[in-house]
Amino acid sequence: MTHAAAHGRGFTLIEIAMALIILGLIFGRGLSLLSSQMEQQRIRDTQRVLDEAREALLGYAANQTPPHLPCPDMTVAAATGTANDGLEDVTAATGHCVTQEGNLPWATLAVGGADAWGNRIRYSVNGIFSSRSPAASFSLSSVATLRVCSSASCASVLASGVPAVVLSHGVNGFGAVTSSGVVRADPSSADEIDNTDGNGNFVSRSPTAAGSAMGEFDDIVSWLPTGSLFNRMLQAGTLP
Repeated sequence: MTHAAAHGRGFTLIEIAMALIILGLIFGRGLSLLSSQMEQQRIRDTQRVLDEAREALLGYAANQTPPHLPCPDMTVAAATGTANDGLEDVTAATGHCVTQEGNLPWATLAVGGADAWGNRIRYSVNGIFSSRSPAASFSLSSVATLRVCSSASCASVLASGVPAVVLSHGVNGFGAVTSSGVVRADPSSADEIDNTDGNGNFVSRSPTAAGSAMGEFDDIVSWLPTGSLFNRMLQAGTLP
């Protein structure tokens, strides 16, 4: 009886150990699912920030006479303006932007300027669409030159003639400026580099992990179509 009881207790300990292992696996899987859900929520929150930024750009342009989009907030100090303060940086004497690509001027637009990972939204605007007096402002005949492609090679163009692009550098944050003004590490994949090099081309595609054949990519890109801008200006009566 004593031997049987001891044997029973030993078997129970094994069962407990197995149960703990199973619970650990379930708990670990639960944490993984929770982490994935949280990341998806951050992506949705960031997309909402980009949508609000795009709408704010339209509203800003519609309230300017003559109409123009705001200049970016520069990320590096220059003689004109202050870097990373959320205000557009424009050279008043010329009516041109200090830089055509930088932070979204969130303070000027009175919107949220950071994504769900705490990095500033990047903003690029075509020069003719951000110029103001004494420079010429845009009109219905103005042609934008920014492009959004499915890869850095731009073999497939998703949108051409784009006046403005807003984007988040995603969870890895490569190429971004943090809310505190710290410049993050540069991206290494060609498609993410294309979203930081100021060449007027941008990449928007499905995310891929580091080490994939296409290279790491998690940027979230949105753009302002020329038609949307012109329609808003016509509704506001600021364009002929």
